[in-house]
Amino acid sequence: MTASKATILVIDDELSIRKSIALSVRDEGHTVLEAESRREALELLAHKQFDLVITDLFVPTESDGVAILESCKHQQPEAMLLVMTAHGSIERAVSAVKVGADDFLQKGFTMAELKLRIDRLLQHRRLSEENRRLTQKYDRLRSEVENRYRFDEIIGNSKVIRDLLQSLSRVVDDRDVTVLIQGESGTGKELVARAIHYNGPREAGPFVTVNCATLPEHLLESELFGHEKGAFTGALRARPGKFEVADGGTVFIDEVGEISPEVQVKLLRFTQNRTFERVGDNRPITVDVRILTATNRDLPEAVAQGRFRQDLFYRLNVIPVDLPPLRERKGDIPLLVNHFARKFATQKGREVRFTPAALARLEQQQWPGNVRELENLVERLVVTAPQTTILPMHLPAEFLDRSERASLAVTGNETPLKDACREFEKLVILQELERNHWNITEVARILGERRDTLSRKIKRYGLKQ
Repeated sequence: MTASKATILVIDDELSIRKSIALSVRDEGHTVLEAESRREALELLAHKQFDLVITDLFVPTESDGVAILESCKHQQPEAMLLVMTAHGSIERAVSAVKVGADDFLQKGFTMAELKLRIDRLLQHRRLSEENRRLTQKYDRLRSEVENRYRFDEIIGNSKVIRDLLQSLSRVVDDRDVTVLIQGESGTGKELVARAIHYNGPREAGPFVTVNCATLPEHLLESELFGHEKGAFTGALRARPGKFEVADGGTVFIDEVGEISPEVQVKLLRFTQNRTFERVGDNRPITVDVRILTATNRDLPEAVAQGRFRQDLFYRLNVIPVDLPPLRERKGDIPLLVNHFARKFATQKGREVRFTPAALARLEQQQWPGNVRELENLVERLVVTAPQTTILPMHLPAEFLDRSERASLAVTGNETPLKDACREFEKLVILQELERNHWNITEVARILGERRDTLSRKIKRYGLKQ
């Protein structure tokens, strides 16, 4: 339905009234179908979608009119219903509204009045459709956000990750407790913060972030607490801060260890009673927010050196969450690589598979950039690798040993034939082993190998179940 055109059904057993209404409605640019009986009306309702139904309640009996209303609401719940009643039949009109009619007109109405009612009902339908569309869009976006930040997005099966998930499960249900997330850059501190928010009682509220490392001191104070017009040079209008914007939700303060002593004082006051003043104003503002903070610095050391307030540290460190660096959970690297490969395959329309040798080479690295560095590498390989099977030679040169780098220098981007054959054989063997639940006898039969020969190759390639 457009703003100027709708599909309308007119039901009345009196030919003159039905034709008069249909003609008037067609003059407005609408598509009109007519029915003189319950049978005809129900047939049309079953096979045609209508935006509005105009019906006499007594077609030809009151029970028929009620049946039409009930059928409309059952078959086409979004269609608007306008009921025509005989003069003085207010009680029946009220009964029709209870059944599901959206409006009614007493017979004897003018065509101008009818057009006015039709326009109003169709406008209401358009607004309802827009509201439903926006609601569906909001629900879809919220679902995408919630799915993205579920706890099973924290990938890993190592003990440190299992312990982390167990501790987080005890944190999320508390509405107000402050959490300090500590870990090196790239370990996923914001991912954990979002998971806490979107799995907790404040999930319907806003999640607002501020990175203290990217803002100078005077701007950071304004960013957190807001400012009034003229509070400082460049403050051309009043502006709410992150804490006001996040009212009812969560504020995530990243790199909290970078806050200056002056801002630390104001933040300490805020953590005590959730009350603050905007820069350039002395009126107190109270909000309801949860505070999550993160840092890659050693805050206890900063406290010992006098660079961070001890009382603020205690306020922020109610629940400490420590994220391990990737080098301390290298066994999770294959899980992470496969997770990122699936993610980027969906985004970029190209699937890749990492060979066991390539995964083993990735597990040998130190990963100073942690999970973020690994994710960036997988994305690059999904986009740039010359083939969909990722071999060690496709990895960055610094991941390879001296002989491999020398081989690449001679052959360019092409794998030496012997290495390529070996990698392909290893991949085929691994695929068949996984497909046949590591039944070596069955795999040997499928591949046409002797069982002892296959066992030697499994051992040579370091394949493990």
